[in-house]
Amino acid sequence: MKLHTVTTQANGIISVTIQASFVGDMTDANDKALIAAFGDPEVNIAGTFTDPNNTIFTFQFPTTENYVGVTTQLSSQQAQFMLALPTAVNPNQYNLAPVQGPMACITTNPSEAAAAWVNVVTSRIIAAFSALRGKTLVPTIPDVTV
Repeated sequence: MKLHTVTTQANGIISVTIQASFVGDMTDANDKALIAAFGDPEVNIAGTFTDPNNTIFTFQFPTTENYVGVTTQLSSQQAQFMLALPTAVNPNQYNLAPVQGPMACITTNPSEAAAAWVNVVTSRIIAAFSALRGKTLVPTIPDVTV
């Protein structure tokens, strides 16, 4: 399985999406069979994060849990990192004030937070697939003499 990160920047907001795809690896056929039997592995992409390369730096999303299926839902989830919410388009209209979404992270260092988020989510995906690969599709049942 290949994990591809798509990163864009606009108006001071860094947007990151992780896309998981099968690319012909030796484990792909087995992984697909395991997913068909046990379901798509889910990972939490929200909550509080600590940069694995700088344990002093932490950041968080407004929601603590956002579990998504790695192969079915992850690519449609976008994490956003910013210093502050963008200003309202028309300050004379109160209902156009920006609202922080569940995957919008306000942090002192959006660039470091985006990189750390990808690293942590990637390690969670690796752990989820390791657990999936540890499951058995067809158990070995020995003969019994009675």
